[in-house]
Amino acid sequence: MDFANMTMTQKKMLGGAAACLLFIISLWMPWFGEGDFSVNAWEKGSPVPSTWIWLIFALVAGGIMVMGALDREIPLPIPPFATAFFLISIPFVLTIAMLLDGDYPGKKIGLFIALIASGAAAALAMLVGREVEG
Repeated sequence: MDFANMTMTQKKMLGGAAACLLFIISLWMPWFGEGDFSVNAWEKGSPVPSTWIWLIFALVAGGIMVMGALDREIPLPIPPFATAFFLISIPFVLTIAMLLDGDYPGKKIGLFIALIASGAAAALAMLVGREVEG
């Protein structure tokens, strides 16, 4: 793959895939806690609901973006980048809700990285969808 000869749309697709990967990595970073105590999205007692679903959504959205960047056909009955946008926007909205909810003490770096990464992935999926799918 030659990055110099890629179109801007393909670069946006890869950027969206990278943002999905960063979101997945953030699931193992500390999200909540105080002092030395912290929990990530996977630990028991974490307020993050259904982390497996978030992981699957991010993997599928990132996969759609990579397949689009590599000019592979994506066999979906609905527009693929709209699907990627929908899949990554769910964790984005839920991350915003967790950030704004006052019941969770001590927001940590993983929550903020998850918010930025999922927001960037959703924005890039929407932009690519508008360019490619019309």
